Amino acid sequence: MPKPTIILVHGAWHNPAYFSSLSTSLEQHEYKVVSPALPSIANSHVSPSPSNLEDVHTVRSAILSELETANVVVVPHSYGGIPTTSAVEGLDTASRTAQGHATSVVAIAAMSSFILPAGTTVQKALDRPAMNLAEMPATFSPPEPRDIYFHDGSEDDVRTWIAMLKPMSTAAIADGSRYSAHEAIPLHYLLCGDDKAIPLERQRSILATLEPTAKHKIRTEIIEDSGHAPFLTKVDETVAFLRRSAGEVL
Repeated sequence: MPKPTIILVHGAWHNPAYFSSLSTSLEQHEYKVVSPALPSIANSHVSPSPSNLEDVHTVRSAILSELETANVVVVPHSYGGIPTTSAVEGLDTASRTAQGHATSVVAIAAMSSFILPAGTTVQKALDRPAMNLAEMPATFSPPEPRDIYFHDGSEDDVRTWIAMLKPMSTAAIADGSRYSAHEAIPLHYLLCGDDKAIPLERQRSILATLEPTAKHKIRTEIIEDSGHAPFLTKVDETVAFLRRSAGEVL
């Protein structure tokens, strides 16, 4: 059976370049890898996104393009779970088969990600108050990235990773999920035991919220000593997780 295409969806402030090592390793295992750039990550050429819909459309377009020739496993990290869950509506195997299609989104393989029921925001998942957009700038940068996101990397690598971060649309990150993807698509979840951005207990809480309504049993793996970005600091372990999520027996 042909291997599914893997679509990597980066988180807030990040970009596809962070997936370089992960993509290379997956390609060595004969996977096609696609990583769309989310438009909510601000740059000098565009206005900040007014919601997360542009991100949703970007992810969905990437998925639909790959479904022309192969099944897809979508791999969101952190905030990337929000546009991912919204983007896969109607692309599960049952729905696609009913429409006469031979391909579908066969799995979501999340890496310490916000996989949330419809209507839920990142702030709600973290038990934080909703953002007051009227009192906030249109874009903002992450606080303390060295300690929160990259604390388990080498000093040289961390400097590089921090320099790659870009401002994020405030309105986009304040927006919520539009679809409960776990109710239709198998979910695999990579828990990161030393995550400072989404602590392990919060990751487990997210999964506990999903489990009662999940169509399929949620499969989890854990990297006990991984920070928030296992695709940077635990590449081999992350690749193994993704290969198993794609159906390989290792």
